[in-house]
Amino acid sequence: MGYDSTYDAVSDLHDPEAAWDEVVTEGDRESLNVAQESVGRHANSQETAVRIADFETGETLSYSFAALNDAANRVGNYLAEHTARADRVAAMLPPRIELYAAIFGTVKAGRIYVPLTPLFGPEALSYRLADSGTSVLFLAREYADAFPDEAFPDLERVVVVDGPGSDTPEAGVDGEFAVDAYDRVRAHEAEFETVDTHPDDIYTLKYTSGTTGQPKGVPTRHRRIVHGSGYNDYVVDLRPEDNYFVAASPAWSYGLGATMSVGVRDTGIATYRGSFDPVSFLETLEEFEVTNLMCPPTALRQVRGADVDPREYDTDVRVLVSAGEALDEESVAWCDEVFGTKPLDAYGQTEAGMLLCNYSFEDWEVKPGSAGKPLPGMRVTLLDEAGNEVDDGDIGEICVRRSDVSAGTTRVYWGNPDETVRTYQGQWYRTGDLARRDEDGYYWYVSRKDEVIISAGYRIGPEEVQEALVKHDAVKEAGVVGIPDETRGEVVKAYVTVAESATPGEGLADDIREFARSELSKHEYPREVEFVDDLPKTSSGKIKRRELESS
Repeated sequence: MGYDSTYDAVSDLHDPEAAWDEVVTEGDRESLNVAQESVGRHANSQETAVRIADFETGETLSYSFAALNDAANRVGNYLAEHTARADRVAAMLPPRIELYAAIFGTVKAGRIYVPLTPLFGPEALSYRLADSGTSVLFLAREYADAFPDEAFPDLERVVVVDGPGSDTPEAGVDGEFAVDAYDRVRAHEAEFETVDTHPDDIYTLKYTSGTTGQPKGVPTRHRRIVHGSGYNDYVVDLRPEDNYFVAASPAWSYGLGATMSVGVRDTGIATYRGSFDPVSFLETLEEFEVTNLMCPPTALRQVRGADVDPREYDTDVRVLVSAGEALDEESVAWCDEVFGTKPLDAYGQTEAGMLLCNYSFEDWEVKPGSAGKPLPGMRVTLLDEAGNEVDDGDIGEICVRRSDVSAGTTRVYWGNPDETVRTYQGQWYRTGDLARRDEDGYYWYVSRKDEVIISAGYRIGPEEVQEALVKHDAVKEAGVVGIPDETRGEVVKAYVTVAESATPGEGLADDIREFARSELSKHEYPREVEFVDDLPKTSSGKIKRRELESS
């Protein structure tokens, strides 16, 4: 039969079961270990597995698959000595060889890896250690100040990785856990037999970003590398000869997923550490000869707002992927102008992976601001409160066929049955996110379900207002919330960070309001504008509107 587009053909012909033969090399439907597929099978390879650009020092660190596998095996032997199968092992480290060794060593050993971002303070770290029941924590010495001064019944060992900064944490409250230097790990043998795990076994316990309420633990199965292969095929278009740079730490869901999957595709991964710097970023794209780039919208806006022209660097980015929030039309046009390719925006969740995407197909049309269309193999729709599908143009909750979600995760939140029951209803997983679908089948994100602003009966999505605000030359970033109003119930308030060339003040606030009024419907523009130095964000860069509402 004939198809109108590549997307239509791929969506119709996509066979999830075929990925078992295309992606899996050593495992099968009864035995699969993602760390073995990604790193272990390359044990004798001197090809580059991981490259790290240090934006603070200018140093570049490169590690072969053989070196990474040896380091992971030493972690595996250490864990075999001190833990049991399926124990949780966490790491709070910047990108460095010890972090990647902890990730792959934990998974090779049949334990469950818990990613922790170095941005966490004591409260955030405490919550995840306690909720996950972590038994071993790999901790960079410089982050020791974040270690909570409280007891953790399940925590048995803390492995301290050398680096600048604070003192080593004490040996626990009342000495209930041991503290080892990472040298104890290095002293173990570099030979280790990967534990035989089932595709349905859990390999990582990732936590949601916590934009609303406490973060929830999401157990992810080894089979996720098969289930999510379409994203690397149709969006990232990842090939063995490619150089893939992910401007996101493995502590973030996207960064960890990419880290676990690239070796499966017979290529390596690159990232950075230190504070993001536009010049260092562009220099790295040139030095690493990056062909495939994942860069969050916040970082792209930083490059755009910096006094630097990307066209002065010899970059050759073939595919540019962005995720986490929608990119405005101006940023999309700018990327196309300076990098020679439009960013492929995507929408996903920790619970289900990437769901809505733009694609690297030659005949694909990018609609700026749209999350695209459902990933082939995923049944996605918009439902109302009663569970009925909504018409094109109407707002509904993004919902995913439950069986598609369960192919990669366990369909339950870790130790949280109430949230599980609320979210997984019948045949659907309800994301809690609202969107519209246009007449061409493209999805447009509106807001979290509990963040939609209702003003004089009108439903207003914060994302749409934010996208309009950042078009103003003086606006660097914007966060939008609803505030109480006696007449309308709620009105829109915008929190704005300004560009370096702008001066905050009532005159600028009036100008921004009038600009937004000209861009939006008359009920949508912000009645109040407040200037702030920074917007509160999660570790993955999403704006914490709850904190703005309570400020």
